[in-house]
Amino acid sequence: MLLLAALLLFAAYQRAGFGIVLSEIVRWGGVAACITSLLLLFVLGYRRRREALSGKGLSRLMMGLSSIALMLLSLQHFWLGNGRLSLFDLATVILITFLVSLELAVLQQSRGHSKQQRAGCYKQMRPAIFLFLFGIDLSMAFIPLHMEALPRSFNGFSPDLLIGLPISVEFLCVGVAILMCGVWLDRSGWKPPFYTGLILTGLGCLYSWLAPDAVQFILSRGVLGFGYGLTLLASQSYVIGHTDNSNKSRGLAHLFAGLYSGSICGAATGAVLAEQFGYGPVFLLGAVIVFSVMVYGWIILRQSPEPSKAAEATPTDTLEPQPAGSFLRFLGDRQVLAAVLFSSMPASIAVVGFLNYFSPLYLNRSGVNDAAIGQVLMLFGVILALFGPAIGRFADLSESKRVPIILGCTLGGLAFLVFSLFDGIMAVTLAILLLGLSNCLVLSAQSAFVLNQPVTAQYGEGKSMGIFRSSSRIGQMLGPVLFAGIITMTDIESGVMLFGLAYLITAILFALLTWSPRGGAVTSQVKAVSNE
Repeated sequence: MLLLAALLLFAAYQRAGFGIVLSEIVRWGGVAACITSLLLLFVLGYRRRREALSGKGLSRLMMGLSSIALMLLSLQHFWLGNGRLSLFDLATVILITFLVSLELAVLQQSRGHSKQQRAGCYKQMRPAIFLFLFGIDLSMAFIPLHMEALPRSFNGFSPDLLIGLPISVEFLCVGVAILMCGVWLDRSGWKPPFYTGLILTGLGCLYSWLAPDAVQFILSRGVLGFGYGLTLLASQSYVIGHTDNSNKSRGLAHLFAGLYSGSICGAATGAVLAEQFGYGPVFLLGAVIVFSVMVYGWIILRQSPEPSKAAEATPTDTLEPQPAGSFLRFLGDRQVLAAVLFSSMPASIAVVGFLNYFSPLYLNRSGVNDAAIGQVLMLFGVILALFGPAIGRFADLSESKRVPIILGCTLGGLAFLVFSLFDGIMAVTLAILLLGLSNCLVLSAQSAFVLNQPVTAQYGEGKSMGIFRSSSRIGQMLGPVLFAGIITMTDIESGVMLFGLAYLITAILFALLTWSPRGGAVTSQVKAVSNE
């Protein structure tokens, strides 16, 4: 952890133009490591005389020692380094390293749970998905730059279009894999698609490293995207299988927290490594990290007890699966259709369109430098990583998960209405913070809401989740197109506000379409009791 902090701090010094050698910063990290190691020995010796540390207690100890180590490194920076380094840059270094230590603490806590009870087993997937996204997103910052440098044999295509092709193909293959994976999950469980996805993703990283020209590089990103889609949906299936209605939203929130945390840390670390060693070694390192998730799964995930279907049965589980013709019945269900059209797609359009497309262009035209733009965009993932699990616990208080979705969509709409009060970097920062909180509610509650519907049990959980998650990919494709129209308007802020109003209208429509008389819920509960 301290080695990562030292590397990121050295990169920050290099970007600022301050002359300092890496060995000196590594020495600062060594001093911090020695002091925290002595503290660890003291605490372990004291606790041995009292009582053994539990998984939760050990995770808290790890977080405390990590915080002390980062504080010691920061003090040496102010004392021995160059105090003119931006505090924003220093805070970014500390934040990324803190997120890595948080994932290690979650791993320790989940292992403590697994030895005592099944309740916390879903947390064991969070470090796996963190490592997985860390390996994939090491190359996220420079894929267009690498594509631009490769030999191209395309004629009649715009260079700007070609540069974006690898990412477009990757996301297309993610959507196709998610759609196909649903059937596989229902037939074989989470393990086969999970490990197949890891193999394909690792091979895709290796292929990206070895690709001699643009065509093969595009193909390599397609292979990686297909593997990513398989592993992503399989990991969600693992969490769903190890949770029930009382903690399903919390479990999915933990998963998405690890996902965004890995993406943040991977992108920041990959940019530093690419600057020092070039693009090729970063692709290779990404492959090694992705393959290491297989080792993690073999050691940790195989210890998780298999979910007991009888113990987890819900009222919807008692329904008999229906034939394949129920595909249209699933999509035509009022509750599912409302979740797709008025929750999943608007949220995807908002996040991808605003975060990945609109914000960088808008801030650049406002005179904000590239480093500051990256740090502002990083706030979205930080909110999800730090607050997602706690907000997911709140979402679990709602039996139907309808209220958290409505609240999340309302927050998402309000995020864009911020542009009526502010503009520039202040408006974007506040909007991203609200969007982060919105997605903390929406991401986990959406899946739990769909899984709670009777039509999902009839059609099959895996196929249902595959179709539902594929619908969000349509929103991700529409997002940049919609916000491209907004950014060409004469009054950009008014265009963003109009989108915010439209988002609020979708929240109202979702609330109206999913409302059902209270008596219906009571009747279903009576049926559940009679079945028992």
